[in-house]
Amino acid sequence: MEEFPGLKNVKVIEKHLEKNEKWLQYPENKIRIFEKNAGEWNNDFLKNISEIEKVIHELEKKLE
Repeated sequence: MEEFPGLKNVKVIEKHLEKNEKWLQYPENKIRIFEKNAGEWNNDFLKNISEIEKVIHELEKKLE
């Protein structure tokens, strides 16, 4: 009896995932760390943008 053609591929993928199971563990921690880093980056970015906007407004006032 022949195997379903896609079944071989599924078995290969399953074997690969079992070997790399650690990669799939604790996604909550990785998400939390990513969100923390993204939040810090965003705060710094917004702070820099507000400083740039202040400079732009000062330049606009001087040009008037």
